[in-house]
Amino acid sequence: MITRRQHIANVALQLFGEKGFANTSTQAVAKAAGVSEALIFKHFGSKDQLLDFIIKSGYQRIIEQNRGGMLETDALAFIHSVIDLPYKMVQDEPYFWKLQYRLADYETARQQHERFMRPVPARLQQAFEQLGYPEPQKETELLLLLIEALWKIEANQPDEHVRDMLEFIKRKYGPQ
Repeated sequence: MITRRQHIANVALQLFGEKGFANTSTQAVAKAAGVSEALIFKHFGSKDQLLDFIIKSGYQRIIEQNRGGMLETDALAFIHSVIDLPYKMVQDEPYFWKLQYRLADYETARQQHERFMRPVPARLQQAFEQLGYPEPQKETELLLLLIEALWKIEANQPDEHVRDMLEFIKRKYGPQ
């Protein structure tokens, strides 16, 4: 059963994702959630603390849901899972990723994203080394740039070509 606190956070996430954090008042969140504005402040203290809760709990969910992906031992399967992951995450939680896109300069969002991504570059480089790529570090950097751009496109304005591009990228990365 969902708590009232989590219900408020879910409604706020949807509104912040659709309209932006700055353009959504706590009064609008309260009305959409069917609670008083005072209850929002009781549970979260401030609008900024509500946003921090949404970001941190969102990344916690994502880490828990994708924990096993970093344990993939097959190098090519790992690379392909990294390619698929951002698209899958945007599909699973579109409001969260739309909000992340909007909050690129927000400190908590940036920190949580960096924490989430921290283990990925080393594992990708190791996978490219195992597959015999001559410049595994450059391949890692290139793939991360491509994936970053594509999830942002999908989060901001879903595009039918993103999925095709991800499949194209997967075909390009295979055994050397």
